[in-house]
Amino acid sequence: MKTNNILRVIKNIGITSVFLCIILTQFITILHADSAMLRTVVNKNDLSVGGDFWLDLQIMITDGTSPRTLNSLTTDIYYGSEVAYISSDNWAYGSSLGYSRFANDLTDYIRVGTTGNGVGMEGPGNPPGWNITTSWQTVVTLKFTITTTTNTDISINDATDAAAYFNNLHNDPTGLVTDWTVSNEDTGQVTLPVVLSVFTCQYLNNKAELYWVTESETDNLGWYIYRNETSDFNTADKINDEFIEGHGTTTEQSHYLYSDNILSPNSGDKFLYWLVNISYSGIIHTYGPTMMTIPENGPQQEEFEIPETFGLFQNSPNPFNPVAESTNLYFHLHETNRTVLKIYNSKGQFIKKIFEGISDKGAYCWDGKDYQGKAVPSGIYLYILKADNDIFIKKMIILN
Repeated sequence: MKTNNILRVIKNIGITSVFLCIILTQFITILHADSAMLRTVVNKNDLSVGGDFWLDLQIMITDGTSPRTLNSLTTDIYYGSEVAYISSDNWAYGSSLGYSRFANDLTDYIRVGTTGNGVGMEGPGNPPGWNITTSWQTVVTLKFTITTTTNTDISINDATDAAAYFNNLHNDPTGLVTDWTVSNEDTGQVTLPVVLSVFTCQYLNNKAELYWVTESETDNLGWYIYRNETSDFNTADKINDEFIEGHGTTTEQSHYLYSDNILSPNSGDKFLYWLVNISYSGIIHTYGPTMMTIPENGPQQEEFEIPETFGLFQNSPNPFNPVAESTNLYFHLHETNRTVLKIYNSKGQFIKKIFEGISDKGAYCWDGKDYQGKAVPSGIYLYILKADNDIFIKKMIILN
């Protein structure tokens, strides 16, 4: 009798253990949340104002069963004012797979939405729906135009994300709709263009003085300049034999000046100029045109009118050959100061003082000779502007 009771107890314990295991397994299943992740990836970046900037919205399963058929999706993608939204394209699915979708511009962000109401719920799925897997897949491409500046912030709003899938395997959308726990991999700050904030031309002393300013540069190898008497860039002529060196990658403002000799100018003649920028990777971008008109006969202005940007500007031409020409040095300060402009060689040895006095701006020429009137050799030279507590330094190249 005692043996039977013991066996009965053991049997009851075994049954209880089975039930406990089933309950525990179900509890663990309840606690386990399938999860997915969203991210944006830069698809295209023209690196120039007016160029294309495209983002791919992507999704992948990070935990849980794979594949799952997408049921619905909502996410908000925020972007800065440096780019302007144009359209959505390259959707991974559409009505043929049972989906309706949208990408609405809500000023500061794009709300991407998807519903799979037309996906076959009873299997085998007709329309079949679209599978999400453990690999990144593009949902949609969002297309922007670069408007103003050097970088923009892209982020996905965690608070508004929502995604659900059909409880299925292998694209057989049967069963209940289940929610994903969604996390984000934000793009953050994205570098955009070589930003040209100023591009202008003035006629001074029988020359066209071109002046341009970049707010930042990315992998900028340098510049060519083209000129035409019509607005047709395809028939324009390149006018600078020496490549104008860029500043590589910098977030600081850079200034450029170039003098173009006009042969036999006539009053009223019009000239159009373009800047062609080349990156280290060989990408080419064109800016312009800016137009200059030869003024009526009469006294020309004696001083170059620099737009309201400040600092010590890059000399022009650079490099230069003193045997054939001088180079022009310009500066423009916020206010009048005690100012000294000097030239040094690459070893820091004094070469010549160009200007000393009280001024807020100036335009001067250097003929490549030192303070004793002797021609300096080829090489790299520094010209340094001191204005009270401010110091500005630029380098130039002499090629004899």
